[in-house]
Amino acid sequence: MNSTKKGSVGFVPALLAGWSIAVLLSGIWNSYSTVHQTRELALKEARALFNKDKALRFWASSHGGVYVPVDDKTEPNPYLAHVPERDITTPSGKQLTLMNPAYMLRQTMERFETLYGVKGHITSTLHFRPETAPDDWEKQALGRFAAGEKEVVEQ
Repeated sequence: MNSTKKGSVGFVPALLAGWSIAVLLSGIWNSYSTVHQTRELALKEARALFNKDKALRFWASSHGGVYVPVDDKTEPNPYLAHVPERDITTPSGKQLTLMNPAYMLRQTMERFETLYGVKGHITSTLHFRPETAPDDWEKQALGRFAAGEKEVVEQ
């Protein structure tokens, strides 16, 4: 009887060790899978938001911009001062100003951030407004675009 008890006693620690390893490996796999899926979902959402912004800008560009009422949120754009009909008055006396696609998109991004917490930023190595100057990460990403990369993503 003693030899049977010794054999079964040795089996239990081996079973527990095997079970522990299986649980550990399962946890590692689930963690990796969750991180990977979360990253993929974030990328899909970022691309969808970027495509929405591009579509809006393309639409506005195809119309040469849009006229909007002048108010405290939308003053006449000083960078469009050279455009002959930048500011117009409707027959009823309402003051309108031409909003170029970049200005439209910038205001849309600001409103979108306020409403939904998603921040967007238009920038370039050649910028006219100090507010659109690239930060350090954007400068590095713009350099990578200039070198031929199609997409720059970091977490």
